[in-house]
Amino acid sequence: MDKETDREARRAAARERAEAEVQARVKERVMEKRARERDEDIREGRPQRGLFTGRGRRAERDKEPDDARDSGTYRSRRYRDDSDRQAPRTGAKRSVMKAITQLPSYIRLLLGLISDGRVSKIDRFFVIAAAAYIISPIDFIPDIIPFLGEVDDVFLLMFALQRLVNNAGRSVLLRHWRGDPDEIHNLNFARIISAAGFFLPSRLKRRLFKMAGGGRKRRR
Repeated sequence: MDKETDREARRAAARERAEAEVQARVKERVMEKRARERDEDIREGRPQRGLFTGRGRRAERDKEPDDARDSGTYRSRRYRDDSDRQAPRTGAKRSVMKAITQLPSYIRLLLGLISDGRVSKIDRFFVIAAAAYIISPIDFIPDIIPFLGEVDDVFLLMFALQRLVNNAGRSVLLRHWRGDPDEIHNLNFARIISAAGFFLPSRLKRRLFKMAGGGRKRRR
């Protein structure tokens, strides 16, 4: 019994260390990004970015000369060329493709959480609904369609996992996860949700969000 308790304590400590390392890496990346942006602003002679500088896309747009806008030098998001959208589209597709390759691992995670007593009944219901939708061949977007047939599965899955992290706690998910602990993180889920949403119509995204229990709070 003591050995089992000691083993569980070591596992919990390892999970806590992994989570602390992830948070430290995320904070370090954010600080590095801000430092790069600050250096870029200094080089270009622009006001530095911040909450109270008033600088943003709208402010930079307003600085554009009228003749530049009329001549096509200035282009709104709506009228950008395909080349301008290529980079974000490629990055989004890469993120979704990686999640698609991990779908079997994520499904095993959901199945493990169904029998976990630390998951509330209402959360367990949404876990079952998400797993059933992903496994079922009948989806809003048929699975026979390459790539797009899996995007709705990924979108629903990430929302379901995000709900579980918020309600049950990240440590509960890590108990059933056999992959990289960095994958089970709200920041990672949000990134993949954003990438998958790039390829889905708004109405479908709202329906999948509701299926994952979006907007519902767990009863205490």
